[in-house]
Amino acid sequence: MIAQLFATGDSGGLGAAFLAWSPFLQPAPGVDSWWWLLVIPTALGISFAYKSARTKDVAQLPREALWMSLQIVAAMIGIAIFLHVLVVFLLPVLPVE
Repeated sequence: MIAQLFATGDSGGLGAAFLAWSPFLQPAPGVDSWWWLLVIPTALGISFAYKSARTKDVAQLPREALWMSLQIVAAMIGIAIFLHVLVVFLLPVLPVE
């Protein structure tokens, strides 16, 4: 079963999709419907990297990094809600010349 998933022959499979993938130029294969969840590991990585250089007490690092991650994710959700309201509700009622 797993070997069939990563088959790279003429049969296609996930392996063939990864071989044809150009990182930073195309979206990763198989992440089409849940790409927005990648904000969580990105926020964790950024906050741990930032807080590891800024925190004076290493024992406080996980708590401070998790708190910063929550702040980043909450800000992203807030921005998404604002943009949704702007595009769906406010822009359609503006007068068109």
